Amino acid sequence: MTDKIPPMSKDEICELVRGWHICEHSKGSIKFNTMVQMPSGSVLFLSVRPAQGRWIVSDRGSAVEEATSAGIDRPVYGLNVRRTIRSNGLAFSDGQIESPPVDIEMLQQACVAVANTSRDIAESLIMVGRDEKEMGLDRRARSLLVSKFHTWVSAAPITVKGESEKAHTFDNALILPDGRKVLIDTVNHHANSINSVVVSNIDVKNLNDETIIQRIVFDPNEPWKNEEIALLKVGAQPVALPKLPKSIEKLAA
Repeated sequence: MTDKIPPMSKDEICELVRGWHICEHSKGSIKFNTMVQMPSGSVLFLSVRPAQGRWIVSDRGSAVEEATSAGIDRPVYGLNVRRTIRSNGLAFSDGQIESPPVDIEMLQQACVAVANTSRDIAESLIMVGRDEKEMGLDRRARSLLVSKFHTWVSAAPITVKGESEKAHTFDNALILPDGRKVLIDTVNHHANSINSVVVSNIDVKNLNDETIIQRIVFDPNEPWKNEEIALLKVGAQPVALPKLPKSIEKLAA
């Protein structure tokens, strides 16, 4: 069996691909989109500006903006981040990842290097930031649980397949004396974290399994709004961190 030939010529395909790109002048630079997808799902834009007869490629601060939009207020530019940028022959200046001045013959290669590095650094900044914030809340929640309910706390994370068959892992969980499982998720005060936690908890809740109890723990020291707490309730019962032990006591009563 042979594949049918699509009703387009090679030249038409080339024109179609060219049409996917946006290229425009902006403040003395040329701005254009790439085919590189950032962690948020957005497409990366680069800029190219002249520099004494050569060209400099910049990510326009996109890596840092990705981290900020993910709720990482103060991205950590650690040694690994800077080392990765330098190892790719690039520089980090005023929050932007840039190439050195290159001749026109090396411009495409410089664009590829900047685009791929910007994506990788964005992922790294978000991961480091989430580790500091979200894992910190996880550890605080676990500390409270272990101090009050040591024999009930699961030694290992519990993974549950939701209604969609997607697996969801809960680092903190308890097994009550009657066999019910309490799955405890933590959430930070930024849109990505809220949406992710709500979606995953809805998927588990839709199992309608009476042996599973869900709680979403939040830090009341963060500036939560009533409507944000209401959104958490769509996924599971939200609990302020200091009230977590009392919430578990009520379940076991």
